[in-house]
Amino acid sequence: MFGGFGGLISSFLVFLLLHSIPPMHRVKQSLINLLGKAGYYILYSLVSTCVLIWLIHEVWAAPYIELWPYEPWAARATAHIMPVSLLFFVMGFLRPNPLSIGPGNGFDKMRMGIVGIVRHPILWGFALWAGAHLFANGGLAEVLFFAGLFLLSVGGMFIVDQRKKRLLGEEAWIEVSSGTSNIPFVGLIKGGNCRPTLKDFLGGIFAVLGFVLALWLHPALFDVSPLSGFL
Repeated sequence: MFGGFGGLISSFLVFLLLHSIPPMHRVKQSLINLLGKAGYYILYSLVSTCVLIWLIHEVWAAPYIELWPYEPWAARATAHIMPVSLLFFVMGFLRPNPLSIGPGNGFDKMRMGIVGIVRHPILWGFALWAGAHLFANGGLAEVLFFAGLFLLSVGGMFIVDQRKKRLLGEEAWIEVSSGTSNIPFVGLIKGGNCRPTLKDFLGGIFAVLGFVLALWLHPALFDVSPLSGFL
């Protein structure tokens, strides 16, 4: 059924359903009330990881239908974009941000760090990761996977903006979001700042360690060395 793409379609639908939970405030709050805040984030992270692994497995299992051939420049583009992707994702994950996904308590408007560079660093990290891998993967299943995640990440920025406006109120949202932008570095031009906190420095260190780990694991997991893009 679906020409061998049934598993990929099913796993992606479950992935979309799972990632529709955080924007639904009542559903998310009900789960937090049931599991506790820490329990919710731990369980959601574990389930998200399992579903992502399932989705990746289905990408591998789907029939290979070439849409465009592999090109050396594509590996170079992917290799050079990925460090930025990891930096955005890890720094955004560690940094309190009331304007995006994740916890917002402890946000310092005078030291915005990565949030001053881009409003949704985690989603930008995902978008850059997915977009970068589109260059080097021209099979139909891979294109559906990476293009779907890219569109989900970019679309999620606007969905989260609308949700945060409702939760914070229009006036508070404008006040907190001034000096930030969905487009990287535009917020700095508008008068924002990227003065770092300790968590920004830690994020940078962990991003570097994550990139080194990816260089080590990628050949074993995917039979492709990211270093080929730098050579």
